[in-house]
Amino acid sequence: MNLAEMRSMVGSIVDYDPNVQTYRDEVNRILNELYLDFFTDRPWKFAQETQEVQVYRDVSTADGVIVAGQNTITSASNPWVSWMEGAIVEIEGADDANNGEYEIKKSTTGTLYLDNFTAVNVAPLTGLTITVKQRFIDMPEDCSEVLSIGIRSPTSGTQAHFDYLSRARDEELSLLLSSTGLPTDWLIHDDINMKQPVLMPSLTVDGSGSSWSELGTYKVRYTFVHKNKESAPSPEITGTATSGTFDLDLGNLQNTGTNSGMFKRVYLSTTTSKAFYQIAGADVDETTTSLATLNVDADYLARVRRLPENDGHYKRVRLYPRQDTDYLVEVRFVFRPDRLIEDTDVPEFPPDHHRYLVYRACQELFVKHDNLQHSELYRRKADTELVRIQNLYLSEGAGYWIKQGYRETTLKYQTSTSLTHRG
Repeated sequence: MNLAEMRSMVGSIVDYDPNVQTYRDEVNRILNELYLDFFTDRPWKFAQETQEVQVYRDVSTADGVIVAGQNTITSASNPWVSWMEGAIVEIEGADDANNGEYEIKKSTTGTLYLDNFTAVNVAPLTGLTITVKQRFIDMPEDCSEVLSIGIRSPTSGTQAHFDYLSRARDEELSLLLSSTGLPTDWLIHDDINMKQPVLMPSLTVDGSGSSWSELGTYKVRYTFVHKNKESAPSPEITGTATSGTFDLDLGNLQNTGTNSGMFKRVYLSTTTSKAFYQIAGADVDETTTSLATLNVDADYLARVRRLPENDGHYKRVRLYPRQDTDYLVEVRFVFRPDRLIEDTDVPEFPPDHHRYLVYRACQELFVKHDNLQHSELYRRKADTELVRIQNLYLSEGAGYWIKQGYRETTLKYQTSTSLTHRG
């Protein structure tokens, strides 16, 4: 069932389906809350996803230069690439005030911009050893819980299963952060949250343009893109076209500062869509505060990226030892599904059990309608459906059975074993 069909079934059961948008929005909200809570509550087989994540070896150069009063490192050999944003850089060969580790906030051709760093040397320092380290690995934006990590690529000869290492055990052993090699363990590091835009943009319907002809209401939001991650969205702005052809012009985008590395990404909801889709064109740079003639690709409903729903929250892990070369690691995790926004959106679990969401929604709505007897009835129906789902799709962690020792009995002259516990 898609969202519209589930909402219709709820209305049929509750016997209340007014053509009122606020009530429909409330039913959609309840269905989505139940959907997301159910999906991430347990490691269901259908809620697990495997993705390959690229991890990078250390990159080092011996021709680094820092200039007094600046937060940059330059290099004539230019080994800097985009993945380095958010990574750690180590400076060696300068004085004590400049040596150390810092975080990279922006990487451009020949230049690294650092967070919380201002060179205090009097004259430019040259010939410095600069090492960039990918110490922390950000998980995909829809990752809710990491289950396993390893190397299992059919195109590379390397295969390795990484064991889980608790942070308490890592602290107890005081494992060296500088160790490199083929990773043997992974551990959960601090989650990271992106800072989101504060300013609401302005949207102008320009009647002198010709990019759009579909009359109605358009909505816009934008996010920050920084250190290869994306933030929660800005407040929503709407604009209404009532006649003719027109352009959509955007203003009042937040200025994030020169060379901050914090770009803006714009999303548009049109008259034919309820969800927000990324506009055509490149991300808006740090100091640009306006954008003319918003547009989307012709096939945006089929393939263009929707506004992410992780609110700028990312899981992060660390490998031990740190990778000594570039690897493509395989990550298995419980993923967070997209909310059901368009009426045609379908829940990402087997269709035989979509009615579970309907039963749970009816349970809540009957309480709102002061019908506790029917609420209890649909609670039991939902619980029964949940047991069926658990029996079919609730997976267990990897393990093995350990046999008990051999024994002899006085009744039979034979040995036997029994399975006693899982490893």
